[in-house]
Amino acid sequence: MLSHHDARPYAEAASEAAAQARVKLEGLIEKGRTRALAVIEQVERDIPTDSIVPARALNFAQHGGPDDRILLGWNGEPAVGLHDHALSQAAERAGVPWTFVERLRGQGNWGHGLLAHNLNEIHRRADSRFLIRTVDGEARGFLSDKFRRLDNRPILDAFCKAAAEVGAVPVEGYAMDTKVAVKALLPRVFEPVPNEVMAFGLKFGNSDFGDGALSLRVFMLRLWCTNYAITDEALRQVHLGGKLPDDVVFSDRTYRLDSDRSASMVRDIVATELSPERVEEVCEVTKSEGASIVEAYNSADVVNLPAGNTSWRFSNAISWIAGKTEKEGRKLDLMQIAALALPGGGVLHAERN
Repeated sequence: MLSHHDARPYAEAASEAAAQARVKLEGLIEKGRTRALAVIEQVERDIPTDSIVPARALNFAQHGGPDDRILLGWNGEPAVGLHDHALSQAAERAGVPWTFVERLRGQGNWGHGLLAHNLNEIHRRADSRFLIRTVDGEARGFLSDKFRRLDNRPILDAFCKAAAEVGAVPVEGYAMDTKVAVKALLPRVFEPVPNEVMAFGLKFGNSDFGDGALSLRVFMLRLWCTNYAITDEALRQVHLGGKLPDDVVFSDRTYRLDSDRSASMVRDIVATELSPERVEEVCEVTKSEGASIVEAYNSADVVNLPAGNTSWRFSNAISWIAGKTEKEGRKLDLMQIAALALPGGGVLHAERN
């Protein structure tokens, strides 16, 4: 069910849209491959250095230069720059609101000096330890010493290898200072019902610095309308970043085994979610839902659905089918699609046969 934006016959326009979807998919793959590979290279390069530091040994200081910032040192080691993300974590653990941090930093040298003084006074009175994670002389994570130290490298490697085994290719990626993400896509266009064009993929996301948990998001690219717009529709998200017990001191070997275990889980999820059986299952659901929505839209029912060939009726038809859907995740997806079907939401109408 594609929405229509011009005067061409619907069947002709939709047929062209289906062909254009394949062209756009190839373009997405070609454009995004380089970015995805760059992310993988950065993960291999930016390996955090870890230090477990008692709160009393921390020393926050003002840089004092033209790019005035807060520095962090401990145990007589040379001070390193404090990334904003790590600074926000240090402030949160000290009970200092971020709005206050920003206000002090906006005051210039004396504000930075007062901020460093406050953090020192508060942390030096705490009976706790912190994990400081640094990269290239910058502290990017200020974390609990019980932080689950998953190694991004074997986990992302497992994601890429498992994706390749099912025929998926990297199509997009981003690497911020404190978190990364990579998308892999099956380079095939699926059409469960005529002119309903889609492709399937997975997105890997993780942070070595407490800026987001390890997760895999199953998504579907969908050609929503005959102007060739493509939307990224989430099917479900799997979170793998659970906490380790707080009352145990774990060895480096345990952390390595934990990373290997997570990598194994990622491999299994990729193999399952992008398998021909799972893709076929989603396509069958989409096919069944599409037929049910059109049937409801074309019915004579004006009790449960508003009368007329309108976007409002189409939206209500989708909501009606959503209400009959047993799976809660898919029900929420359909309700979101129903909102898109309203005027200005992106989908205009269903075609009568």
